[in-house]
Formats: sequence, structure tokens, C-alpha cells
Amino acid sequence: MGKEGQYCRNCRARIIGEYCSECGQREGRADKRFLDLAGDLLGDVLDMDSRFWRTLGYLVFRPGFLSAEFMAGRRARYLPPLRLYLVISFIVFLVVSLNSAQLQGGESQAGDGMIVIGVDDDVARIPDEVDDPSDFTLDLGIADEGSPRWLQDAEQRIEGNAGKLRDDPNRFMEVMLDYLPQMMFLLLPVFALLVQLLYLGSAFHYLQHLVFALHYHSFVYLLYLLASLVDLLTLPLDGWLLLGLLIYLPLALRRTYDSGWPGALFKSLLVYVSYAVILVVGFAAVAVLALFLI
Repeated sequence: MGKEGQYCRNCRARIIGEYCSECGQREGRADKRFLDLAGDLLGDVLDMDSRFWRTLGYLVFRPGFLSAEFMAGRRARYLPPLRLYLVISFIVFLVVSLNSAQLQGGESQAGDGMIVIGVDDDVARIPDEVDDPSDFTLDLGIADEGSPRWLQDAEQRIEGNAGKLRDDPNRFMEVMLDYLPQMMFLLLPVFALLVQLLYLGSAFHYLQHLVFALHYHSFVYLLYLLASLVDLLTLPLDGWLLLGLLIYLPLALRRTYDSGWPGALFKSLLVYVSYAVILVVGFAAVAVLALFLI
């Protein structure tokens, strides 16, 4: 709570109370810890009016409706697409990090000479057959003697760090998880471009396709959270979740762009195939980056 005599760190106006009367920024600690920031974000969600929950309901049960409403100019009653994406993605990658930490904890308790891989509730043990970490090698074959020196150095570092996977695979996963949110955020414009290519000649412009991309990815993240809950409760709903993922995109395209069923289904298939290839390339790039940084 701000006190009289304090100044806003944003606009330097005098603060009386909890909020700045000039710019509206809330007074609080400048050096907040992660849990403080997480609490603020979740607090913002809980403090929101019915917009947040109304938006979630439409996002899940009326595919494409939010994007269509945004394009029609009816926006104030719903949570902005970017903010919706940021809130949901924050929660998703927090859950991913917690799941990864739990898995790594299980690995550290495994017996000597065994590697533990957690898949759902089943645990598969693979004998540790490689005694010498140096036996694990990686040959990228990207650079040769005529390549720039920086490329040669980068390749040597990546190939050298590949041997560390045997000693400390957890570090590799930590770096991967650090950069996955950034990768997915950078792929949003790519997804929007794919949709734009499918609707060339239409009245829709790129920013509208980007809004559609934000809503679609927000739904996919929500589906991941639901899948995590289903897995935790050991409910036999995996097939229904997969079906929901497959039918959501054509339903969303049909409502947002007023497409017919044949066109929506065909365009969805093209997006699924193209984006799957892009995701594989993206994950491979993050893996190479993680090898470079560990």
C-alpha cells in the first residue's frame, strides 16, 4: 500500500493510496521474487471482472467466436487476445516446469546403472550400457574448413557439449524449457502467415490472422492443462481430448472466416501438416541452442 510522500516509479507523481492517480500503476516492491510476480499475475486473473471467465467459456465451447467478435469490432466485453495468451501460456509453462522438476526428482532416485523415463504412470528402465560418456558423439556436419570461423567454433561447442548429455541430462532439459515459451511465441506470426496464405484474396488482413493465432494457441494450451489434469486423475479421456484438438481448428476456421465445411476441413489439414513440420524444426533449433548453452 502506497503512503503519502512516496513517488510513482513510473511517472514520478506523488502517491496517496495503493494506485498512482496520474498513470494508474499499482505501488509495490520493485525487486519482486518469482512467487510474488506469479501471485500478482494470478491475482490479476482473479480480480478481473467476468470478462476473463466469459472469454474462457467462449474460447473452449465456441471455436472461432472470439476471433470473429474481435474482427467485428466487439472487443471490450472480452479479454484482449494477447493478454489471454500470456496468462494461459504462463500457467502452462509453469506446469511444464513443475512436471519436469518432478520427473527429474524421480530420475535422481533411480538405482545405479539405470535411467528412468516417466511416461504417464508407467516407468520404463533402460540399462545404462554406455560406461564412458565420451562414447556418445554428435557430428552435425554443418561447417567445413571453408566455413566462417564462428560457425566452426559453434559446431565444435555443440558437438563437445553433446557428451554432457550422459552426465547431466537434466541441465539440457532445463535450458530447453527456458526457451520453449519464446519459441512458441515466435511461431505465432508463422502460424498467422500460414492462415493468411490459405485465405489469399480475402478481405482479412494479417493482424486479424494473428488474433486468430493467439486464440487458437490459447485453446491448445488450455487443452494441455486439461490433459495434465486428466493424467493426474487417471481418467480415460485421452481420446476425447485428441478429438477435441482435431475438430477445433476446422470449427474455428468455419466460424471466423465463414468457410464452408469442405474448405475448412481441407485448410485445417494443410495447417496441421505444415505447422507440424515447422514445430519439428523449431524444437530441433531449441535443442541445438540448448546444446550450445549447457
